[in-house]
Amino acid sequence: MSLSDWLTWLLAPQPAALTAFLALALFLGLYGGSALRLRRKEQARLRRLEASLTLYAAAESALLHLHARTELSRAEEQLLLDRLLACRAAPYLSEDALSQISAYAGERDRARLPLLLKTLERENDRMCAERDKLLRRTESPGWGQAFWRQLRPGIPFLFAAALLYLLSWLLRTLNGEIVLGNGLEEMAAAWSLFVSALFSLALLYPAIMGGYRPGAGAVLLRIWSVLIAALFLLHLLDPSFAPFILILQLLLFLAGFRLTGTKPRKSRPFAGHYRAVPEGQPLPPSTTETESGTAVKSLSEANPEGSAKEE
Repeated sequence: MSLSDWLTWLLAPQPAALTAFLALALFLGLYGGSALRLRRKEQARLRRLEASLTLYAAAESALLHLHARTELSRAEEQLLLDRLLACRAAPYLSEDALSQISAYAGERDRARLPLLLKTLERENDRMCAERDKLLRRTESPGWGQAFWRQLRPGIPFLFAAALLYLLSWLLRTLNGEIVLGNGLEEMAAAWSLFVSALFSLALLYPAIMGGYRPGAGAVLLRIWSVLIAALFLLHLLDPSFAPFILILQLLLFLAGFRLTGTKPRKSRPFAGHYRAVPEGQPLPPSTTETESGTAVKSLSEANPEGSAKEE
């Protein structure tokens, strides 16, 4: 076909041609916008990782240089404190590292430095692995990963088509073109089916498109969302079950707040901190007291004569 034939076909007053042209324009627009948004999101995540690694590496370097020394000058101690406090601006600073940095900044206890060094090393290794995985996925993806990267930007078009279908059903129902039925149960089932479809689309879209940082909580959130959305398939058994299926989806959605919630940092004490002890029970010995008692006991066992003279 020549260019004039294409223009004649597009300008012809045919509803099918106009619909196909609009669908194609919508698909290209959503595909390009989604691909651009996903690429920007990956680049932003890579920049946050690089910023966190830069701050962590500076603090870890200062700790490696100073934590083994017995005495520190005022300038060296201030340099170490400045680099540790700068880690608070790291985008991916963990709660554990933040609590340890705050404890050292408040107490200036050098006994905390070895544990703080191990924490920073662990965080550095974890973020380096995450950065390498992100770079491999964007620059040298595997066969399946490359196919998914090409297919993924087209998913918003499918969700947009499903949403347009639901909205057209709603408009036709409100205009009286679709009769839901005379009985209350039939109307409740039809509206429950409509709400369940919208609710399933709202949960399934972020679960498929992703965008969450890798972690146990993110994986559980996506699986839980897919499970709730998959309950929509139960409508195929019998449309009269629609209200009960919708109620089940809502209950599982509310249960997700408890399953995916994180435990507060204050309720997870680290080394040297203890939970509240009930009244009437003796306090647990501190780490320093325990080590001192062990040292005294070993010295007394190694030199029994000296102990006898003292008595």
